[in-house]
Amino acid sequence: MNTPLFSCVVPVKGPRPYLDEALASLSMQGIGDSLEVIVQDGDIEPDAGQSDALNKGFAKAKGQWFFWLNADDLLLPGALKKVRCLTEAEGRVEWITGNQLLIDGKGNVLKCSVGPGWHDWMYRHAVPHVYGPSSFFRCELLERTGGFDTTLEYCMDWDLWIRFMRGGARYKRLDAYLWSQRQWNGSKTQRRVPPEELKKHWCEIRGMAKKNKFEMNHWGDSLSRIWRVLNGNIVRQLMDGIRFRGKGIRCIERDGLV
Repeated sequence: MNTPLFSCVVPVKGPRPYLDEALASLSMQGIGDSLEVIVQDGDIEPDAGQSDALNKGFAKAKGQWFFWLNADDLLLPGALKKVRCLTEAEGRVEWITGNQLLIDGKGNVLKCSVGPGWHDWMYRHAVPHVYGPSSFFRCELLERTGGFDTTLEYCMDWDLWIRFMRGGARYKRLDAYLWSQRQWNGSKTQRRVPPEELKKHWCEIRGMAKKNKFEMNHWGDSLSRIWRVLNGNIVRQLMDGIRFRGKGIRCIERDGLV
């Protein structure tokens, strides 16, 4: 059997009403055996949380490029073909990222998010502007940087991006929408968070930054926002958001957004 180009881990625990849609978005990529999908089910193989589930899943993966997809979310049509074209054109690249859509429970667009290209100086002062499952990375890069930190519950993706950066990786951004994050009451990022948990969240972020010797401050965050305004990212995402708000994925695919 040939080695797949992509391996995707889908971490699951408990009932997930959108899992079938998430898996369908992977099967509809149209690249056949070039995609390996690993559903890492915490009810079948116990884990210590999402970070541990991702580590367990990627330990089984055989692909050259890794990414994950949350059970609530969708990989957008044609995403993997776009990434594959970039891997062929940029043979030495280790890390690829793209833009994201925010969708509601019915799959209609709420908001668009557009990120900038890489900037060495900027990312000494701000976390790289990368959205979780819109990021694709070589298996060797994950091995070299040590996988996900299982002590982290909220910011394991930020931690991974910083360690990628510290390890010498620089992402190449595809100026395309690759992933849609579903906003609904059962999602980890959208449920109502009690104050004590929110406090724990920010303590974890500060601890993660300290562990990585990465200085996070309001100045760096503000500078990053200003940069995104100056290079047109903010205007682009606002205009796309106005144009496509309320439309479904298939509709906007016909209109050329994805």
